[in-house]
Amino acid sequence: MTDCKHSWMRKGKKLTLDTILDEWLGPTLALVHCEKCSKPALLHLVTWRGRDLSERIYAIRHIDSSTKNTYIANINRDYCDLSRKASETEALIGACSQSARLVLFTSPGMIVKGFSRDLFNPPVMRWQDVKTETYDDWIRFLSI
Repeated sequence: MTDCKHSWMRKGKKLTLDTILDEWLGPTLALVHCEKCSKPALLHLVTWRGRDLSERIYAIRHIDSSTKNTYIANINRDYCDLSRKASETEALIGACSQSARLVLFTSPGMIVKGFSRDLFNPPVMRWQDVKTETYDDWIRFLSI
């Protein structure tokens, strides 16, 4: 990761989502970028809790700009293969950095409440597989 104090590492900052890839009561998988250095990243849900699952811990993984641009171009093309978007998204996830910063956001608004100083590699999973029971295990790594 770079020396930039990225947008997602500033408490109270509202994160702007570039492209939402999946959602349930808010984003669960999305593309974002740092407002300071423009570095793109993939944001994916790690765990959640609270009313309407509004307290969410995400992992943010850096991704190469050309990979992000290729992904966007590919999913915006007309195609008949209905499984193509899922395949493209799987390839995008595979191209991301293996190390991720954990970030706590509250909804609505995607406001940064805390982030991890260390890097982790939590699994990228469908939101349907995310467990609220793991929230306390992950929250202890964040500075709030």
